[in-house]
Amino acid sequence: MLDTHIITVTTYNIHKAHSVMRGCHLSALKQGLHELNADIVCLQEVQDINTKRKLRSLESHGDSQVRALQGQDYPYIAYGANAVYHHGNHGNAILSKHPIQKWSNIDVSDHRLEQRGILHATVQHPQYGEIHVICAHFGLFKVSRIRQAQALIHHVREHVPMNVPLLVAGDFNDWNLHVHQLLSRELHLKDAIESIQHGQGQSPRGRIRQLTHQFSQPLRKTLAYNDLDEHEKQVGRTFPSVAPWFKLDRLYVRGFEIKDAHIKAGRVWRERSDHAPIYAELSL
Repeated sequence: MLDTHIITVTTYNIHKAHSVMRGCHLSALKQGLHELNADIVCLQEVQDINTKRKLRSLESHGDSQVRALQGQDYPYIAYGANAVYHHGNHGNAILSKHPIQKWSNIDVSDHRLEQRGILHATVQHPQYGEIHVICAHFGLFKVSRIRQAQALIHHVREHVPMNVPLLVAGDFNDWNLHVHQLLSRELHLKDAIESIQHGQGQSPRGRIRQLTHQFSQPLRKTLAYNDLDEHEKQVGRTFPSVAPWFKLDRLYVRGFEIKDAHIKAGRVWRERSDHAPIYAELSL
């Protein structure tokens, strides 16, 4: 049974509930979120409305993926539409088991070809009080990502006190690490996965995961990727989920102790999205 003092967090780009391997599979995604059972979930590329695609696999929620994924597990949600088109919209969402006091969506689109946003919510935790949660999706071009990172830095400095716990999670498309270095330096953020890699995780499970990863590297190089179903293939690599190679997704923290963090990989997760989710256990 999970320690009640632990806060669990997941970040996941769900690719509008569409998988190359299985097509539209909203019910499988909902089951995956239910199994993770995180306190706070940050989603990217989630649709609120799509009148072209009916939610046949779940009970009626209109045409909203957000409402369908919310279900009964997450009584509190915040949604920010980034891309709006004639048959619907999609963007970022934050699902929470704890009350969301307020939220705002900041448009950080850098050009007309990509609509991007930063969703900022304030969650009221019953033990720890106020927690700021930011869910972001950055652009595909380096110049855009740098400007979006600068907008995020400015927003955090203006609206998040240094003494209040902060989560920053999402798909940063940051394969060259420029955004990672900028956010780490300017906002004093710690990447949850890298902290575990470097031995900063405190739980026995985190230490075991770290040692297993170190000793299994030679073996992993000789095995086919599909033979490794239950554990992350490369720590921190989330895309593409069928054979993760790029570190596009991140889960950053400030003011938290990182107990454990890992990528959810394996056959079932490959079939749910083109990204793999990140799961972390935190405490204050």
